[in-house]
Amino acid sequence: MQVSGFTHTPISQFFVYYLVIAAVAISVSDYKYLFHIQIIPHLWKWNQWWRVLIWQGTYANTGEVLFASLAVYNLRIIERLWGSRKFASFLTYNLISTSLITPFLLGTVLRPLTFWRMNYLPPGPTPLIFALLAQYHATIPSTYKFRLLLPLSPTEPTPAATPALQAAREEEEPAITLSDKFYVYLVAGQLALSQPPGSLLGAAVGWIVGYAWRAELVPWGRWRYPIWLFEKGRSDGEYGELRRMARGEEQQGAAEGQAEGADGRRPLSTQILDQFRGGF
Repeated sequence: MQVSGFTHTPISQFFVYYLVIAAVAISVSDYKYLFHIQIIPHLWKWNQWWRVLIWQGTYANTGEVLFASLAVYNLRIIERLWGSRKFASFLTYNLISTSLITPFLLGTVLRPLTFWRMNYLPPGPTPLIFALLAQYHATIPSTYKFRLLLPLSPTEPTPAATPALQAAREEEEPAITLSDKFYVYLVAGQLALSQPPGSLLGAAVGWIVGYAWRAELVPWGRWRYPIWLFEKGRSDGEYGELRRMARGEEQQGAAEGQAEGADGRRPLSTQILDQFRGGF
């Protein structure tokens, strides 16, 4: 059965709400200037290293908030597949990793390669979303595929043809085969192209770190939150009724076992009552 909305995905739901609320908060409070990174002067001159820890905290414009929210909503299926514990551990690990690796690569590798022209890293969790997109690409199969035809000469009139001939012409025409996952990639691509080249760098780092985590090539990649943080609420809520029913059946079986005699036979009065019990 297909589940819609944020059912069984509390971490994804919190992520989407946080993106919207945080963007509104920094817009109203006029603190947008605190979240982006410029290698010079923020890091090399002013030593504002705290920016490395918060630059993925929020986006600075509404367009990026919209596309990020759509992307996280479509990627919530990963949380249903993994469970909230593994999903939250993945987000935390990759948030810390990409927050440190991205500015490090920008300041030590890409700036010298671009003759110190590349200096700006836009705010927002684009690397984290692309790390999650890598898991979506590797884990979730496509449901259907479709072809986009690219005719060579669309302006020239074509004579009438039979269905078989028309199908043969369509096979000869160049086309692009896409799947239903294309829409998720399209939304995420808007984030990668929002403020290049810094947004492209963040997307690339997130994708690589996400695949490295999946292949267990990163240190402490098996780290997880303590299980009691996620199992307590589940045992009381989702499975509480099932456990109570199971305990009731166990108690009923124990009572019937005590009523039986040593030779395994029940009293005659109990057997007679069992014959009429179903009719009441």
